[in-house]
This record gives sequence, structure tokens and C-alpha cells, in this order.
Amino acid sequence: MNRRIIFAVLMLLAAGPAAAASAADPWLQTSAYADHEAVPQGGSLRVAVVLQVAEGYHLNANPPTLEFQIPTVLTPEPAPGIRWGDVRYPPGKPFAAAWAEGAQPTVYEGRTVLVLEGTVAGDAPLGLRTIRLNLRYQGCDATTCFQPASREVETAVTVVGANEPPVPANAAVFGEDRAVPQAVRVEGQMDLAATFERSAFLYLGALFVGGLLLNLTPCVFPLIPVTMTVFMQQGESRPLRVLPLAALYVLGLAATFTLVGVLAALAGKSLGLVLQEPIGILAVVVILAAMMASLFGAFEIQLPSGLMGTLSGRRGLFGAAFTGAVMGAVAAPCVGPFLVALITLVATKRSVPFGAVSFFVTGLGLGFPYLFLGMFTGLVNRFPRSGGWLVWTKRLMGLALAGLILYYIQQFVEKEFFRLLVLGLFLFAAAYLGFIEGQSRRPFTRRFRAVRIAAALVLVAAGTYVYGWTMASRPEVEWTDWTPGSLEAARADRQPALVYFGAEWCIECKQWDAAVFRDPDVIKAAGPLARLRVDVTRLEEGPKKEFAERLGGANPPLAILYGRDGTLRKAWRDPPGAGAFTKALTEAAAVRP
Repeated sequence: MNRRIIFAVLMLLAAGPAAAASAADPWLQTSAYADHEAVPQGGSLRVAVVLQVAEGYHLNANPPTLEFQIPTVLTPEPAPGIRWGDVRYPPGKPFAAAWAEGAQPTVYEGRTVLVLEGTVAGDAPLGLRTIRLNLRYQGCDATTCFQPASREVETAVTVVGANEPPVPANAAVFGEDRAVPQAVRVEGQMDLAATFERSAFLYLGALFVGGLLLNLTPCVFPLIPVTMTVFMQQGESRPLRVLPLAALYVLGLAATFTLVGVLAALAGKSLGLVLQEPIGILAVVVILAAMMASLFGAFEIQLPSGLMGTLSGRRGLFGAAFTGAVMGAVAAPCVGPFLVALITLVATKRSVPFGAVSFFVTGLGLGFPYLFLGMFTGLVNRFPRSGGWLVWTKRLMGLALAGLILYYIQQFVEKEFFRLLVLGLFLFAAAYLGFIEGQSRRPFTRRFRAVRIAAALVLVAAGTYVYGWTMASRPEVEWTDWTPGSLEAARADRQPALVYFGAEWCIECKQWDAAVFRDPDVIKAAGPLARLRVDVTRLEEGPKKEFAERLGGANPPLAILYGRDGTLRKAWRDPPGAGAFTKALTEAAAVRP
């Protein structure tokens, strides 16, 4: 029988009633410290639980690497006037286990610090407050895992009046809390850290392939037709002369991707944060508007001819590199599980060269298909250009960019007015592309005239459908807005929980809403769960931002499923099939600790 399966069975058999006494585990020492001796009403505090694991032993990290592992979980008991937030678990260390068959479970060894966040109510009773916490864990040595156990640790803090100054304490202990906030492990997310440990060549290859796959994401894939139009504008007649333009386009994209990615990773944050500030949205809208104006013939991005001659003697090289950089800026906020894993790894390493190389290779993978697109459009340019089809195609791409602009500004517009804007864009595009554009370039061929009329009819039908679809009332999962402590309340009630991070600017979130959260079986299965929605359209400093960044939800979408015991069962970024999602929700609701 598979050794991994045997080990899983043994661990599950061991996971009976947790041992209440800690004397059986002399290899583990625990202590708790508060970051203040005195906290004023309305203030915040942190409690650190220090684990000292003897050499030769370890605890399973949280979140665990393998599904059957029992993670280390810290649960606070209720304290009058104190509202508990989340526990920040540090990243574990890879552990080479023979039974894991190539996988490297993450564990806690030596000295480890868990940190619990809390806030004191404005009307909290004054005086000394004892803080009690329950630690549940499973210890192992090199070959054996022991029966899961729990023990209680406690510390104390004094609540003082709102106008009294706080009294800090235990600065040395909290100085150890340097762990980079870790995103949860999601379904389909590659373990880049383990890949890097095995082989640098394999790691870089994985990054390149991951970059290639990013082209299939909903907010990168629509850029492909725009790219083809950019190369068609260059006017070169031979594919080999288009190749340098395509190469510079890819390098420009990779350079921007590297810059944005490394800066975000060094800050330990997600690229999606770019779109959580009005200035970030404005920058994207301005870029898209400039591209749209270029496609409508307002200008062409090109250096003066004298300077271009100095550089290469060919026109368009700077324009290709600049356009690639612009596309990189537009594509950068669109990430999936793969790129979140990369951000987390680079943030953990805190190495600028490592981050630069990692993101540059990923950017090369993202841009690699455009080399072939450039060659293909070079062949397309051999066709006669006397007709209006090329200009008509550019206008079509320009109107598609107008749709993207509307999408990004929707959070600043009333919903009903936004629906009218979308319908108006479809109708304008139908009239313009079907009957207005190209009047000066007649006569049209019969085939091209048929294409224009067909495009107009399709656009009218699509606009009518989209408007009707957005107006229709359809059942969906009912959510409760997340507030500090709401997840902990569900855990205290032994209620499974589904936490979903979404945003108005998130294209993939629309897939979740349409394909998953409106499915009747999903709606029914989600009924017994605490359903917490975290809107990260705009994140300001505070508990929500800390919560989102700690779990990786600052870059939506992210759905996290917790069991009745408060442990993470599964997490997704890409929407799963409704059937698989329903099954996971049903199992989480059925299993009791």
C-alpha cells in the first residue's frame, strides 16, 4: 500500500480526543506575552504565544501542506471588553519526510511565534484582564507523529481609561514577529518554494510556463487582438523585419512586469493593490485611453526620425517597446494563483535580484506568444491595404478598449447609469462600424459590406442581451459583510465558514458570480455556513486591509472554506465547477470536530 496513504490513516486514527495534559509533551514549551501592560479603551493589542520545540521534534504548520496533516491552531477564549481578530501564523520550514514521497511538508521547529490581534472596546470594563488561549497541535519526530494534544496558555493586560497613555511591554518578543503575511494555499497553486529548492533551472522553467498560462486569464486574453493591430500598424511587409519589433514589444512588457512585480513583492503585497486606489485606476484608464486614441488615428507612438535612424534605421522600434511596456502595466494587476505564489515567495526571500529575475522570466513567458503574433501579422500585412478593412479593424479594437475603460470606472458610476452607458456603447459601435466608418473609402466590396452589417447586428443583439441580463433578478448566495471578529465568532460557534474576497474592478470575480454563486446547488449547500464577503474594491488602513493582506485576499478573487473546527479545508482563486464546489461546502457542513 502507498506509504503516504498508510501514514495518513495512522494520523487520522491518532486524531481522537485531544490530550488535555501537556506533561506528556516535555519537548514543547509554551508561553504567552501581551505587547502592552496597559491598553486604553478603544485601543488595540497583540498577544504572542512563543513555542519552543526541542531539537528532533516539530509541529505541523498552519496552513498544513498536506490535507491530512493536523495544523497548529491557536484559539482565544472570550474576554470581557476585548474583541479578538485573527491569528497570524508564520510560514513553516520545509521538512524532508520519507513518507511524503517527494512532497516537503512545512513544520514549526525550534522557536516559533504566533501572534493574535485584538481590539479593546470603547466601553470595556477597566481593570486587570486575564487572557486565556487554547493551543491545539500535533507533534512529530523524524519518523512518528504523536496523538494530537491541546494546552492552555495565559497572560494578562490592564484596561485603562480612553484618555490614559498605553504602556508597551515585551518589545523583544514582538520584534521576532517578522513573518511575511502568507496567502493561504489555494487549489491549483504551484509550490514555487519547493520547486526553487529542488532546481533553479526547473524553477525558472516553471515561471516561464506560468507566464505563458497568464495569457489565458480574462483580463490578458482580450489584449491579444490589440497587439495584432499594433503590429499591423508598423507597415512592414516581411515577417523577419517584424521580428525585432515583436522582440522589443516583449522586452518592454517584461520590463514593466518586472518593475511592478518586484515593487509589489518587496512590499509583501499583491499587484491587485494597484487598482484599489483611485490614482491606480486613473493610470490604467489613461493608458487605455491613449491606446484607444492611437487606434482611432489621433497619433502614433514613435521617436523623431533622426533619432530613430541613429538607433536602428527602422521606424517603430521605440513605439513597439513603449507599447509593450504599456501592455505590461495593463496586464500586471491581472494575476492568478500562480502569480500570488510567486509574490509570496519573493516577499519571503526579500532579495531584489531574486525578485527581478523571477518576475522578468515570468514576463518573458507572458510575452512570448506575441513573437509569433508579430510574425503572423507580418504575413497579414502582405495583403493589399487599399481597402478599409485594416482601418475598420483598428476602430473595432479601439471600441473594445472603450469597453475596458467603462469596466474600470464602473465603481464610480451609479449601476443604472452604468448599464445605460454599456448599452449606449454597443449601439454606437453597431452604428459606427456598420454604417459610418469608411464612408470616404468606398466603394466597399460586397463581402466587406456584409461583414460590416453582420457586425452591426451582432453588436445590437449583444448590447440588448447584456442590458437585459444585468436587469434580471437572479437568486445567488446571500452574504454578510465581513467585520473584525466575524470569522472568529463562527469558529467559536463551531460553524463552518466561507470567506470570499471580491472587488468591483475584478474581472475574474464576475466569473464567480455567474458560474458559481448563482448555481442553485451551491446556494443550497452554502445555507448552513457563515458566508462572509470581504469587499476589497478600496482598501484603507485598518482591520479589513490587514485581514485581506494576511490571507492573500487583497488580490481577488479568493474563496476560503473553513471547517467547524476553524481549520482551513480548501481555498480557490479560479472558480471551480459548481458540482465540485457544492461537494466541498456539503462536506464542510457535515463534518463535526
